[in-house]
Amino acid sequence: MPHSHGPTTTRLPDGGYAAATWSIPADFGGMTSALLRRSRAFVDQGGVPVRVLTFDPALDVDAARAALEERGQLVPGVTLHNLWADVRAMPDEKVGARAGAAPRDLPRGAPGERVRLEQDGESTRHLHFRPDGSLAAADESTPAGREVRFYTSDGRPGRRWSTVWALYRHWVGTVLTERPTYLVVDSKALTKFFASLQIKGIYTLHLVHGAHLTAAAEDAHGPLAGTRAPMIEHVGDYDAVVLLTEGQRRDVHDRVGVRDNTYVVPNSTDLPDGALPAHADRYRGVMLASLSRRKRVGHAIAGLRRAKVRSGLPLTLDVYGDGPERARLEPRAAKVPGVTLHGYVPGAADRLADASFLLLTSRAEGLPLVFAEAMARGCVPIAFDIRYGPADIITDGVDGFLVPDGDVDALAAAIARFVSLDDDAVRRMREAAVATAQRYSDAAVVGRWAEVFADVARRRPVSPRAAGRPVGAEPRGSSLSRAARRVAGMLRRAGR
Repeated sequence: MPHSHGPTTTRLPDGGYAAATWSIPADFGGMTSALLRRSRAFVDQGGVPVRVLTFDPALDVDAARAALEERGQLVPGVTLHNLWADVRAMPDEKVGARAGAAPRDLPRGAPGERVRLEQDGESTRHLHFRPDGSLAAADESTPAGREVRFYTSDGRPGRRWSTVWALYRHWVGTVLTERPTYLVVDSKALTKFFASLQIKGIYTLHLVHGAHLTAAAEDAHGPLAGTRAPMIEHVGDYDAVVLLTEGQRRDVHDRVGVRDNTYVVPNSTDLPDGALPAHADRYRGVMLASLSRRKRVGHAIAGLRRAKVRSGLPLTLDVYGDGPERARLEPRAAKVPGVTLHGYVPGAADRLADASFLLLTSRAEGLPLVFAEAMARGCVPIAFDIRYGPADIITDGVDGFLVPDGDVDALAAAIARFVSLDDDAVRRMREAAVATAQRYSDAAVVGRWAEVFADVARRRPVSPRAAGRPVGAEPRGSSLSRAARRVAGMLRRAGR
């Protein structure tokens, strides 16, 4: 079908588009920001609407929509959906109550109450209420298992789900009716569920937002970050696993073997328009980072102090961000003239144009988009060469500097080297940095997604028969168990 949403500049394959995450918290971080930005870019650059699916029973989806729209992060063409909000809004005729079923005396919700948690020993119940206070569903977990039951507004029992995944699967098929649909799974918490989805005509693509190895890992076979183990276990169960960097894809291949369903697509970011800005202060550095152990801001402070001694120049460092390490870092910063901890500052990325170099001293990253934000403004990055990201973006000595991970002396030397360059050499590095940043524009990244979707569809075309089958339906005569279907899927993938 033709696309009709937004100023299309990139042709995405015909079909539906969706993203899946557990929730949209009020204080969401980088993963949710990237999901929302990608969804907006698909509308603006690809001309396709995007459905964002959430599964958190506590999410107030109406309040989340209003907040996101006010902040400009939910635009026309991007719609936010929640499983339990849809359950609470379900009309009685969809509940599946048996004809003649007797009403039950059920709990009622207080005014405005959406969900109530009840606990009794090892059993828990989530009760979901309609706006009128009637019980819409009871989700009960006991040592014997988990059951979800729907109810009509007058208390008649309706459809029963023996596992919550069965309900998830039904809802996904109900919301995503277009075939094919390309569904990008962003949340780690949903990795296992979507690996088992297997609805005909829905392509599942798992986007890995962070490092799958711990900082202590010495090679690709080192210890896994606990939340990333399911991704490694289920690489073959997705139509595509998308990594942010080529370095991470190499490590995944080293661990599980080369797979034809892995791809590299970075996240995009805001890139300013206009000419290369002039810098009033050649010796100013900047850092955008939470004050946490992972970011190792203390290394940056120590590196700047040593660079001041080495170069004899009046170097400064502005640190934007807050976090649990602030009390420990403040005394250290106070001992280095020119280092300022600003705390959290809205729109801190705009301050990058005022600095000539950016420091990154993290233990691990997925893809630090602060590089692209800084480089687009002519701010040259100086970074520890960690997993993953810096070496995928920076060409050492051309558009930035890479130094050995954790080596504060090498960091200080790189800072001193940069600020001591002549004006022509600095201008060339800044121009090269701006050119590198263009790879992370919305248009460039949506173009790469289009290539991934097209390749997924080429490797596994949707047959007309499958496209016409009711959502979630198995082929006629099929009595395959879930385990058997999983084995069959593995054999099909091996054949591809």
